[in-house]
Amino acid sequence: MTSLRIWAKTGPDAAQGIARAVINFAQQFLTNDHEDVADALRQLEAVGVGRALAAHPTPAAAHPEHMTVL
Repeated sequence: MTSLRIWAKTGPDAAQGIARAVINFAQQFLTNDHEDVADALRQLEAVGVGRALAAHPTPAAAHPEHMTVL
């Protein structure tokens, strides 16, 4: 509820209010005691990337593509 109140008070500065609401949500629901919000978000990102790579692994015979500048 606090997040929604912060967002509602922003008026024309909605982007700042949305950012504050997201940070507040992360702080309240995604972090453990004394954990930094940025650390919690990095952990979630790492899990997501790991799951994406596990779902779509690179074939063993695949060669990396090389880009050349012309």
